[in-house]
Amino acid sequence: MHGPPFYDPIGTLGDTLFDGLLDGYGVGFVSRAVAGAPPIAYKHEGSSPFLAWRQARVGYRSRERVARILAHQEADRVPFDSIGFPTGRAREWCDELELGEDERECFTQGDFRYLTFNLEADREAFAPYLPGLPEEAEVTPFGVGRVALSTAEGHGAGHKYWYPLGELNTVEELEGYPFPDVTAEECHAHLEEEVRAARREEFTVLGQMSQTVLETAYSMRGMDRLFLDFYERPDYVRALFEALTERRCFQARRFAEAGVDVLRIGDDIATQVGLIIGPEMYREWIKPHHARAVAAAREVNPDIQVLYHSDGALTPLLPDLIEVGVTAVNPCQPEAMPPVEVKRDFGDRLTLWGCCSTQSVYAHGTGEDVLAELRALMRDAAPGGGLVVQFYNMLVTPRVQDNLRQFLGSFYELARYR
Repeated sequence: MHGPPFYDPIGTLGDTLFDGLLDGYGVGFVSRAVAGAPPIAYKHEGSSPFLAWRQARVGYRSRERVARILAHQEADRVPFDSIGFPTGRAREWCDELELGEDERECFTQGDFRYLTFNLEADREAFAPYLPGLPEEAEVTPFGVGRVALSTAEGHGAGHKYWYPLGELNTVEELEGYPFPDVTAEECHAHLEEEVRAARREEFTVLGQMSQTVLETAYSMRGMDRLFLDFYERPDYVRALFEALTERRCFQARRFAEAGVDVLRIGDDIATQVGLIIGPEMYREWIKPHHARAVAAAREVNPDIQVLYHSDGALTPLLPDLIEVGVTAVNPCQPEAMPPVEVKRDFGDRLTLWGCCSTQSVYAHGTGEDVLAELRALMRDAAPGGGLVVQFYNMLVTPRVQDNLRQFLGSFYELARYR
């Protein structure tokens, strides 16, 4: 059985001469030492000495592992995405549990590296749109003001927002708004080198572009206003979505040119019990913009993986997202999207990325519950590849800490393909 093709548009593999290494195991793997060489693709068979060599060279991580999993093939183990995991505390827990170096690397760094555009907010330019904004507030590159909130126990509790488009009600006013210039060289010139550096460490690289259209729009306008605008000011919504999509298409194209393996898009479009916007409204208003962003990346790299993020019960939109070109869905929240059902119905087309019950098992369960969920996840969602484990939106209470220690002591072995 052949492994998935790997795409190397920026010559990462040219850092060392590997000619002949894969004799008998791969084809088309050539040195990239010659400047200006065209993009190459290569493939390999099985779990050959190539995988063992890479693991010996860099330790835990393996780009081959992730490529196989995303191609719906089994590898040595299920990958782990450490984004969202309390990696600082994980180091302490690894010490307490006396875990080995590979396990430490798995839990504190994971298999993935996320890259972003270097966008800075022009606070002065946005000031007229944010009356009453306190000095301590953060301003995002799209002009949204926000102050972090916390519970009495000190846990994060979201943000208080100031909406820069809250009082802009016409297309003409919108045209004068200082949207960020994502095309400026300083915003993206770093990407190629950061991709090369990440690949040298065997990370699979993601271009982070979540809050793609809808979520950025309602963060700028306010959800209640924007949802009224769909009916009262449709031309305004079209103009706003177009302004955002033009920028997202440029970003998607540049991520692909830089050589990221996965484009991460998404808009929070669901609650625990259903969609925020129904399928028909999604297809009319949002799906075309998601499709354009994906198409922009695939004009450069037709094989780029596309990860879609939305919390909540997203299942009714999965067929539409597949049509758009999405190949993985995150966080596949078990309380709202049981992984066994998503795997059964969509597992041949979508990778499940997340699948940790942070609201139930980890928040309120026991160590035995954690073990039971992990075993069920490996039994029901891991076979045939197409599973990446990740934690998301987690309040780290004392009970959660105990349950995460149980996860650390169990996942590394349970995640092996046997």
